[in-house]
Amino acid sequence: MTDFSSIAETALARIARFDPHLKAFALVEPEWVREEAWRQDKVRTKGPLAGLTLAVKDLLDLRGLPTGGGCRTAVVADAPAHADTAASLMGAGMLALGKTHTVELAFGTWGINRATATPRNPWDTKTVRVAGGSSSGSAVAVAAGLADAALGTDTGGSIRIPSALNNLVGLKPTSGRVPMGGCLPLCPELDTIGPMARTVERVARMLAVMRDPQAGPARPSRKLAQQAVFDADAALAGSPRGLVLAVLPDRFLDGVDQVVGTAYLTALAQLEALGAKLVEAAPVIDPPACVEPSGLLMAGRAWRLWQSRIDHFESEMDPGVRGRLRGGGDVSEAELSRLIRVQAQEQARFHAWAQDYDAILTPTVPIPAPALADADEGRLPFSRFVRMANWLNLPALAVPCGADAVGLPLSLQILSTPWREAVLVTLGHAYQCATDWADRRPDLEALVKAGSVGAAAPA
Repeated sequence: MTDFSSIAETALARIARFDPHLKAFALVEPEWVREEAWRQDKVRTKGPLAGLTLAVKDLLDLRGLPTGGGCRTAVVADAPAHADTAASLMGAGMLALGKTHTVELAFGTWGINRATATPRNPWDTKTVRVAGGSSSGSAVAVAAGLADAALGTDTGGSIRIPSALNNLVGLKPTSGRVPMGGCLPLCPELDTIGPMARTVERVARMLAVMRDPQAGPARPSRKLAQQAVFDADAALAGSPRGLVLAVLPDRFLDGVDQVVGTAYLTALAQLEALGAKLVEAAPVIDPPACVEPSGLLMAGRAWRLWQSRIDHFESEMDPGVRGRLRGGGDVSEAELSRLIRVQAQEQARFHAWAQDYDAILTPTVPIPAPALADADEGRLPFSRFVRMANWLNLPALAVPCGADAVGLPLSLQILSTPWREAVLVTLGHAYQCATDWADRRPDLEALVKAGSVGAAAPA
């Protein structure tokens, strides 16, 4: 029988030991966690998620706790209910431990937050490196073993970027697959909530619980209706044999770090050995071409949602986020309307092209995790391949696929057409079963021994 009280005490002790060096958690209230453990002990839920610990990005509500949104002054002072996704996972027996740090208002990809704290990537004990954002704390919490899994949000890669930089699996679902209730918005046309964990299997089990049972395509064909049903057991039992995978021509890897490109090609060869059919194909819409329009849409929406934060809390805001919000004020209503029309057109065009393939494979990010000291928030080095999933409404899965010379994680991105999360799980799980990248762990004891003090937010 699962002993949630014991699980809670073990998790709290591990957080107390290691998180001062990592800054993954924004809020852990031990008595709140113990109360949740007591409730779970009474319910005695069974199933594959029962007894697993959960970190929740501080963009989502947990009843009785503030929802900070990465802000120094919380956006929600006292959440009246759990976010829908958190409630579903806790109902399946997961034990929530608290709230994880995020880029302020989730508006950034580096993982930097000067308003509260910048989580440290645990994969380098000598150099302080970025964790990636905006779901930075969620990724660090899982990578460091402070939680078994986490919830993140993904508006422009914010689950997949930190997952890639921290040797995790991260899933960005089809828009509409997972309910958004109880989550602070950034851009409704792009926002999604998804799971983060070490394995595809755990992510799949979480998605099966998180998904909205009523979600699915409008007026679907019989084939599409069948694809829209997500059955975790069936997806995990599936085989890559016979699946047709679109892979990028060599020119799409220009400017990609050599070690990333090599790991990508090696992963493709592994999937081919598992029976998948690889077809070199240039996407009808170039992945980097999705970066600018999605960024404009995101900025315009974010300004309209959050300009009041500048009115009331300007002096305490992260200056990078404040500047990006102000930039959104230059996006007119007419431009927003045009962007939404273009997005719909490009989605239809891409989805039609992609019907010939079961999945599309790219690197997740073009480079390993940079040093925090080298971070330049005026650049978007992580966005090249991930933004297309949000702009074109594609489900996407980041899966560990290698390490560079100093052990920094590398990642493969698997994308498909809307509602086909199952094919991502089939491919990702088969790949993980054939490789051992998911078995790697960062050396936290070395981090403690080195006397690190955590990633101080840059001035």
